[in-house]
Amino acid sequence: MLQKIYLPVAIVAMLLPRPAVAENASENLAEKDVEEVVVTGTRSEKRLAESPVLTTVVGEREIRRSGSVSTLETIQDNTPGVVVSPNAMGNNMRIRGLNSRYILMLVDGERLVSEGAGGNVNLDQIDIGNIRRIEMIGGAASALYGSNAVGAVINFITKEPAHPLEVGANILTSSHNTWRARVDAGSALKRFTARAGVFRNSSDGFGANGSGAYAARYADQGANLKLGYLPSKRSDIRLTGRYFRHETFNRAASMSVKHPMTHNLTAGLSGGVVSRDSSNNLRVSVNADKYFDYDILERLGDQRSLRNTASYLSARAIDTYASGEKWELVGGAEWNHEENYATSTLGATPTTKRVDDLNGFAQALYKPVTALDLVAGARYTRHSRFGSALTPKLSAMYSLGGLRLRAGVGTAFRAPSIKELYYDFDHQGMFWVYGNPDLKPERGLYSSLSGEYGRGGFNGSISLYHNRINNKITQYDVINSGGGNEKYYKNVGSATLRGIDLCLSYNLLKELTLRGSYGLCDAVDNSTGLQLESNVRHSATLAATWNGRIVRSPFSLQLAGRLNSPILYQSVDSSGQISRTESKSYSIWKLTLVKPFVIGDHRLELTAKVDNIFNFREASFIDPGRQFLFGIRYDFKLKNQ
Repeated sequence: MLQKIYLPVAIVAMLLPRPAVAENASENLAEKDVEEVVVTGTRSEKRLAESPVLTTVVGEREIRRSGSVSTLETIQDNTPGVVVSPNAMGNNMRIRGLNSRYILMLVDGERLVSEGAGGNVNLDQIDIGNIRRIEMIGGAASALYGSNAVGAVINFITKEPAHPLEVGANILTSSHNTWRARVDAGSALKRFTARAGVFRNSSDGFGANGSGAYAARYADQGANLKLGYLPSKRSDIRLTGRYFRHETFNRAASMSVKHPMTHNLTAGLSGGVVSRDSSNNLRVSVNADKYFDYDILERLGDQRSLRNTASYLSARAIDTYASGEKWELVGGAEWNHEENYATSTLGATPTTKRVDDLNGFAQALYKPVTALDLVAGARYTRHSRFGSALTPKLSAMYSLGGLRLRAGVGTAFRAPSIKELYYDFDHQGMFWVYGNPDLKPERGLYSSLSGEYGRGGFNGSISLYHNRINNKITQYDVINSGGGNEKYYKNVGSATLRGIDLCLSYNLLKELTLRGSYGLCDAVDNSTGLQLESNVRHSATLAATWNGRIVRSPFSLQLAGRLNSPILYQSVDSSGQISRTESKSYSIWKLTLVKPFVIGDHRLELTAKVDNIFNFREASFIDPGRQFLFGIRYDFKLKNQ
């Protein structure tokens, strides 16, 4: 099936004319990209072209042109090898063969609390309309970010107001009575900035598609707040907050008398000061997350019965010092506290479990010559349960014209989560889940080599990586003698993940931009020699965007697809026999039309989309099949007079 899709796309690309594109063209995508400022790879502001860490950036414009309705859809559209497999513990996402436990999710540099033992995070809590850009880096980043930054780091950068008054609203509807609506407002005055928004998402879900796939009816409500105050030109204070509620309802024919509901509350306070000569920048922050998990008792007037809570508190101080153009030093300290309370999932009686870690980290960037950047860094972690860990890293970048070569090697440390250690519960009679208090921390060694070239309307990169994780933790299924399913955690020794990522973009015509990416991931459990479960060896994303005009009226039309080779699933019976199944190869395509209307400070934007055009359905996926979407967006910006 993959070959059937790749071949016609390749033929069309070869037949189309390839005119020269002016290097200073205003729509030159490659040049605009390299000027983008990113922060995730080094914890300091760098132009994308100057970042020693290869970073994928998805901006607001790309999100709107693709018609993405969620952060998860945006990640899938722009990252090869992303597999989302919903399970009893949430939406488990995999990148480069590693699941959510190894992917660190950040909002403005602060981590999101995971909701299950799999490290799953409900990304719907991040309002897609409030995102300015998404930064994604692959590989180990524990030297800067600590535990969980083993396979990737994804940082969602939210919007800042830039005008005295900004107002926005949008509403969209799609198949299965799905609705998404949001309203936001912002203001930037001389010393104060403020931005606030609310959103609501709901859907009737969709029934079994003939292969058993089913998604429940749900309703989401959320809000976000961002306040800023500048006491002087060289200092700032910022307050942030988020709220998110997710409620999932039972099927009409269900015999259950209860359904789940969750709450997320987040609050953060940060401040910074810059020295008079701008050489020193000190920032201090405190961030708190609280997650609540309830059962709604339908026969008792929808009373709430608390099941679990998860709390995360962090405090951090980071100092960045730049000495001329040759040196940049970053150093800091960080304290993290995690606490889980459960009425039944951590044992038969209500139980609270806690872990803490204290960290110190430092990084030095040295530029011996204009074309060469050298980076060395390390983090020392003192974990309350697992003791000390040191995670150093080295990286380098060489630039020559439009060519950038990057190489790096780094170590990773991931402490088992509270739930991996102590889970002990019966999941609604379907299966038992057992934690393992004897688990050891996972330690990784990641190395990469990449090349990137941009000129005119072309930008391309190729990255080779090798990731070895020792004491790899895995969850495996056992069918007991009574036919029941039991899930356990164990260290399997080690796993090796290696592969290639290739990304290309090109302004083929003045109006036409082509983007494509391909990922090969070989993820092997070294104890068995088998591929890690749910790994996708071959994957690709393709997009063609036409930015044209009809009678001077602009519009954007995009055809985009995700293509994956089969996904592996496996289980182990009581005798230790491994059972393996595979999904089909698949491709999912969507067509999106975006038509803006601009009158002065007012902008109205209409979006129409057909998702999963060819109606792909498969037993391994919870997918609603072909979807139709229509949306209206309004923005008003009162510019400075």
